[in-house]
Amino acid sequence: MNQLVDIFWAFLKPGIFGFGGGQATIPLIQEEVVEKSAWLTEEQFADYLAMGNTLPGPIATKMSVIIGYDLAGIPGALAALLGMVLPSTLAIILLFNVFLEYKDTAFVKGMSAAAKPVVVVLIGGVAYSMARSSVFKSMDFGSTNTYIIMGLFIVSLVLFLLGEYIPSFNLHPAAVVVGALLIGGFFIR
Repeated sequence: MNQLVDIFWAFLKPGIFGFGGGQATIPLIQEEVVEKSAWLTEEQFADYLAMGNTLPGPIATKMSVIIGYDLAGIPGALAALLGMVLPSTLAIILLFNVFLEYKDTAFVKGMSAAAKPVVVVLIGGVAYSMARSSVFKSMDFGSTNTYIIMGLFIVSLVLFLLGEYIPSFNLHPAAVVVGALLIGGFFIR
């Protein structure tokens, strides 16, 4: 029972402080389960994140269920999921009418715009940590594959930035993923 409470609390914190959506909670989950509790290694976390990204739905809830299940089976998955979704569920119920009243104010719009760069930095930190623990450990920095992977990263970043800052540039994210898969499948064996 103590382990289930620990799992619940570990996921309640990212559930409370993960402002900005599912991707913004990933660094917070990583801090709780890898750095503070040492339940997972960085490699295991990266594997679970990759597994979670292959499934449909919000990444934070998928990560909580996968990690909770790994730690304590179905009760662990339920404890982690409850910890992750309880804060946002309560917030939605309590703040829905307030938001409808003030959604068009400059303050609310400014607060939302200010959160975007913070989320980008948090996601970048997780990407760096994952690359350091999985990709860069197994790479030969003189090989062609290394340059292909780095090139794919740069192209993906440029496409993302074009889509973010040039409204007329409308490339669906699935096209980037499929393109990267095709290039990776062709060059990396």
